[in-house]
Amino acid sequence: MVGERRKAKVTLPDVAKLAGVSVASVSNYLNDYPHMRPTTKQRIQNAIDELGYVVNEQARNLRSGRTGLITLSIPDLNQIYFAELAEEVIKAARTRGYGVIVESTGNDKQRELDSIASMARNMTDGLILSPVKMSNDDVASMEGDFPLVMLGERVFKAPAPHVMMPNEAASRAVTEHLLDAGCRTVAVVGGTLDGSNSSSRSLRTQGYVEAMRHRGLTVDPALVREVGEWTSKNGALAVERMYREGIRPDAIFALNDLLALGVISQLREMRVRVPESVRVVGFDDINEAQYTIPSLTSVNPDRARIAELAVDLILGQVMTGRRASADKYPVPFTLVYRDSSPIMSS
Repeated sequence: MVGERRKAKVTLPDVAKLAGVSVASVSNYLNDYPHMRPTTKQRIQNAIDELGYVVNEQARNLRSGRTGLITLSIPDLNQIYFAELAEEVIKAARTRGYGVIVESTGNDKQRELDSIASMARNMTDGLILSPVKMSNDDVASMEGDFPLVMLGERVFKAPAPHVMMPNEAASRAVTEHLLDAGCRTVAVVGGTLDGSNSSSRSLRTQGYVEAMRHRGLTVDPALVREVGEWTSKNGALAVERMYREGIRPDAIFALNDLLALGVISQLREMRVRVPESVRVVGFDDINEAQYTIPSLTSVNPDRARIAELAVDLILGQVMTGRRASADKYPVPFTLVYRDSSPIMSS
């Protein structure tokens, strides 16, 4: 025969024969059977390594009824924070032998509900959902045994684990930093004083309000600037309107980094110096934050930890075959100081 004969595919019985165990023992090892002697496990692994045996994950998933995939449903991939979070979830899932299907709901309630309804078709093994429009009225749609983890700031009585960033505490820390730096006219871009709906806007604004009142300072509603989408354009427009109205803040807390980038750009255009005349702080610590001029002080919500925790909570439910309890899992934040609002030396 011309050329090299193709090497025969290594099978489960081949591994069992070399390891000196039954085929069932090899199968149990590959499926993480807990009651197996360490010496037996080692013999099987040695045989797998020597023969170069590769697990047929597709066939394995078919037998177990699992897809080897989880769904990540997030509000908007145009928001850099969510794009970076998706990358972290994909990375965390990959290291655990899982793939991720990422879908954007476009900040639309019906699409959020559709993500939940799709779980009935068993297209993936679980759903990590970051809702922005759902409320307690939609709790019934989440009932069931399918693995579910909630992300984000939308706080309501969802019957599933909720991985969350402590928004109020982070905003208090930002505001206290600005007050410690001597600022007294602290504006909030992207905020809202309407606390009727729990959201990142309301929670972050509430943290600011609490910090101001704790220092005995009055909150001026004119300094809380509501905008539509959290974009750089709207951040710039908010600053331009403040100055046109005669408002001259000595600090601006933008509720995400895209808003903050627009704030800094507009201040530069108006020849207002940052941080000498106005300090600027953002939220999310996206990659671009360290490369702006000046570099941006921002809250780092630890996306990697959020992703790892969410994936582990999903896979734990996949393994047990039942929904986990509706506990909250707050992830610590870090305030990263850069040139737009450096830390004050003691």
